[in-house]
Amino acid sequence: MGIELPTWRYPDRPTAGSFEGAAHGSDVSFFVVDMAPGEGPKLHLHPYSETFLLQAGSARFELGDESIDATAGDVLVAPAQTAHRFEAVGSQRLRLVSVHAAARMETTWLA
Repeated sequence: MGIELPTWRYPDRPTAGSFEGAAHGSDVSFFVVDMAPGEGPKLHLHPYSETFLLQAGSARFELGDESIDATAGDVLVAPAQTAHRFEAVGSQRLRLVSVHAAARMETTWLA
């Protein structure tokens, strides 16, 4: 008789996954990302901010009209309604957590 903890892990990819807070009484949601160089999501936006915490590797972000290179230890914020995407660059896998400032994730795909 204890609390059953949720998991963020995808069943087929134990180093990546997601968590949507609404079902657990949380006001935030997130993705845990583990991508090979060249991988990344297409251009999109959210009605809330998204905060990226880079843990390993490097990424090139498109944020509005800007291109920003980020590496492990960096934090990048995509403001609400700002078109953004990222791609793993370099020779290492990209590991990051993207925190969505919402209990339910909402994405508008632009590409």
